[in-house]
Amino acid sequence: MKSRNMRKKAGALAVVLACSAMLGACGNPLEAVIAKPVFKVGSESCSKDDAKVILMNYQKEYSNLYGIDMWEHDYGQEQSLEDYIKDLTLAQMAQVYTLDIIASEKEVTLSEEEQKKVTEAAKTYLDGLDDAEREYVGVNEKQTEKLFERYLLADKLYESLKTDVNQEVSDDEARVMRVKQIYITDQAKAQSYLTQLQGGTDFETLAQTVNEADAVDITVNRSTFSDEIIQKLFALTDGGITDIIEADNGYYIFYCSSAFDAELTDEHKKDVLEQRMSDAVTDTYADYMSQLSSKENQDVWSEVTVDTSLKLESASFMEVYAQYFETEQQ
Repeated sequence: MKSRNMRKKAGALAVVLACSAMLGACGNPLEAVIAKPVFKVGSESCSKDDAKVILMNYQKEYSNLYGIDMWEHDYGQEQSLEDYIKDLTLAQMAQVYTLDIIASEKEVTLSEEEQKKVTEAAKTYLDGLDDAEREYVGVNEKQTEKLFERYLLADKLYESLKTDVNQEVSDDEARVMRVKQIYITDQAKAQSYLTQLQGGTDFETLAQTVNEADAVDITVNRSTFSDEIIQKLFALTDGGITDIIEADNGYYIFYCSSAFDAELTDEHKKDVLEQRMSDAVTDTYADYMSQLSSKENQDVWSEVTVDTSLKLESASFMEVYAQYFETEQQ
């Protein structure tokens, strides 16, 4: 996936991270050690060299995050930064390889023009590497072309699956309302404040004095709170007040400023549709992942380490991918 799209596909990636654990099935003990892949999904195998390309991509992305050298810091975490980006690498590649299998079954292919761009992208990527980086990844031009092809096919399949999703989003599904809130951690005080409000005390005035949340005025959609709370909020009309609602280790009282904000609802429809499409891809991916035989060769992957001596001054794999294919799936 291209970097920007991968961040948008958080739902799909979460499934990938969960499903990557499935790559631990036992293999044939007589399997050859020479050129043993990092993992296999169905009939597809991921080589150590291919995995290093994506690992080096993540290494560059995290190397100087926030203007500091991330590799020189001890974060006191159980998982090291190296192990973290190795997990990201394996998860992303498991996703790409699986999506490629689905693409093949659904006869999603690259056009002649796209194949030409794949060749150009591979050359640009390899030409940009210095000698140390080229030696580290170990891929040749043919391998690099195949890797770009895999990522582009996965993206095309992703976009293809999204087109099968119903594009209509109703006002009710995307509904956004404006509310005022009072949140406190003391139940007795909550009851006292509710009594005052029911007696005519101005909600805004009281909330500005006693509210323990960061803000009094908030917007709410169907994903903001639990279903139970949302049902109570969406039952309000303008000017309505809820009873005390226990949640988040405290107590809420809500006031409905606007039961339906038309402008915000229209804007939120884009988010709802994007989530719906992402869920469709996630469901398809998870279904195929559960059916495909898969195996991770941890002994091979454990031999791969991050080389922090690399300068990483050239464009990463995903940066070159974005250069050639960023607009392909718009």
